Amino acid sequence: MAAVPPFAGFGPDALDFLDGLAADNSKAYFDEHRTIYDRQVATPLKGLVNAVGDALRDRIAPDIDFEPELGKSMFRINRDLRFAKDKTPYNTHLDALWWQGETPRTGPGFIMRISSTEVLTGVGVFGMGGASLEVFRAAILDDALGAEFDAVLAATLRALPRAALSEPQRKRVPKGLPADHPRAEMLKYEQLHVSASAKVPKSITSPKFVDWLTDRYVKLAPLHRWLMDHVGD
Repeated sequence: MAAVPPFAGFGPDALDFLDGLAADNSKAYFDEHRTIYDRQVATPLKGLVNAVGDALRDRIAPDIDFEPELGKSMFRINRDLRFAKDKTPYNTHLDALWWQGETPRTGPGFIMRISSTEVLTGVGVFGMGGASLEVFRAAILDDALGAEFDAVLAATLRALPRAALSEPQRKRVPKGLPADHPRAEMLKYEQLHVSASAKVPKSITSPKFVDWLTDRYVKLAPLHRWLMDHVGD
């Protein structure tokens, strides 16, 4: 595996590339601008994954995991069109995540999405099921742990401007669980995250973007810690 260069910022044409891809989401556009994508977008993104991962280990938890590879911390820019009504071939944003636990798609972690105009940062757990979902629901129903969750969630939503909780996956409380519970709405969740978007900062083309991102994740870290303590992987 080739060494990943240290993150020095996204290239000067990176955002214009994403903006152009949104306007002309075609293979012809992508192929014409492939050198910009490779050098100014994809390679810096790998460096960013490593740099933010190291910073999160220093400032939040030493066992946060990351790997600048597809299926790990990185997502494909090519869209999966097999079952999609929208047949445009490319995503017009960049996604990455840093996680704790055995697998990147089930453990609690931090997410990032970069478009040509905004950067989204978030925290949550994206694949609860089986035992982890049972543990989460039991904690929500517990008087002390549930009250602690309420306080942590409220603080996390206040931590960043425009922060919001994702929508629940179920329309109704699952059978066998108390629909009249004070936290019944949380029983509809099988994954949840809090995220906030902000305008792309000027630092995105410099190493300072690592600190900009990490500072936001530190403000969201209390929810991550609660999920690690009471849900895990």
